[in-house]
Amino acid sequence: MTFSTPILASAFVLAAAALLALRSAAFAAARRSMVTVRSNQRRPAGNRSKTSD
Repeated sequence: MTFSTPILASAFVLAAAALLALRSAAFAAARRSMVTVRSNQRRPAGNRSKTSD
């Protein structure tokens, strides 16, 4: 029983670190997708200005 406590604590810490890593990765992916969507919306306007020139 004495060895199970440190193992459980380390497992909990590893799980928390993994959750934080996944959370930051998901946030970064969502941010990138938002940026790509915005750039895709702006690209047609940029192309129009270039064609008008």
